[in-house]
This record gives sequence, C-alpha cells and structure tokens, in this order.
Amino acid sequence: MTDTDLPRDQLQESFSYLSPEELARRLDSDPALLVCDVRNPDELGGELGQLPGSLNIPLGQLQQRVGELSTHKTRDIVVVCRTGKRSEAAARILLDSGFDRVFVLRGGMTAWRDAHR
Repeated sequence: MTDTDLPRDQLQESFSYLSPEELARRLDSDPALLVCDVRNPDELGGELGQLPGSLNIPLGQLQQRVGELSTHKTRDIVVVCRTGKRSEAAARILLDSGFDRVFVLRGGMTAWRDAHR
C-alpha cells in the first residue's frame, strides 16, 4: 500500500496544522521559520496579501523546484495558500522529498486575514 492509497485522514497525520494565531506567535519567536507560499504570483498582491519574508513557489512548480529548499530540510516549514487545500498537496510533496518538519496554515491566507482584521 502506498501513501496515496491511505485514507485522507491518515495522510494528514504526516504533517501538522497551525492556526493563524499559532503562526503569528511562531513568526514572532522563531526567525528560522520558513514560510512557503504556494499560490500563483498573481494572487500575492490581492486582498489577502503575502506574509512578510515568505518564499513563493507555486504548487504547480514545487515538484521541480523542491531542490531550492534543500538547505532548509532541518528547519520548520509552514506552507500557505488561499484556503489550505494547495498547502496540503504541497506538504505531501515536501514530505515525500524528505522534509520532516512541515506545517500547514489551517484555513490558509483567508483564515489569516480573518484573524488579523
């Protein structure tokens, strides 16, 4: 049985979720935290904005560009997108590529915006 054969709830056990509040605390306290935004570049300037210091690698390019993150394998990586769905897919790619400390922003940038109004 491969990971893709596992039920969705078992796949999600491989990475952790952070709430917008947890991510805000982590951003304030952990300068080594890497935020990878997997939205398309045209989404970054919209109403949801972009987290300061985040690295943009669109989900469609992540598999080919995962090597750009290789120096960060021992760091915590938080993956963000609009609502969290692409982030989950990106987290799987990172985990399958040997990254162990992968987190997903629960609810994506939509939840971040709602929490920081």
